[in-house]
Amino acid sequence: MQSIDTSSLEKFSDDLNKLLDESPQKRRELHEQIAQAAKEEVDTQIAASVNDAGGRIQGWQETHVGSGGGYAAVRATDSSSGANSPGAVTNYLENGHKIRGPSGHAKHYKPNIKVPRVEGRGFYLAAQSAAEARAITLAEHFADEIAEKLEGG
Repeated sequence: MQSIDTSSLEKFSDDLNKLLDESPQKRRELHEQIAQAAKEEVDTQIAASVNDAGGRIQGWQETHVGSGGGYAAVRATDSSSGANSPGAVTNYLENGHKIRGPSGHAKHYKPNIKVPRVEGRGFYLAAQSAAEARAITLAEHFADEIAEKLEGG
């Protein structure tokens, strides 16, 4: 009697189920690696565009990975709020801010400042393309690991 041998298909199915059970933890690990790579790129861009010799601005940036491990981000710490909080200062540096005008009380005052606002440094924007390239490389390595496990390696 003719039959189809499904043992290799069953082994593949078992391997795939095992891999899917490990998947949430592996996905979280991948996103933690991506977050760390993005943080390194942001720190590099901050050092290149802002006089941050003490590392204060870099120290305010933190990595975040979603609760389900589904995304990675770098953003300012949320330890405080207000006009001088780490998030606000990071936003001022990244996007620029308005310059306060003269009070108008000094009779002979002539302002030296001729522009209405300070231009942003754009360190997050500059870090985006390099961080994206590193994330793609990490994702490719992740896909290679999954393929290797499915192949039985």
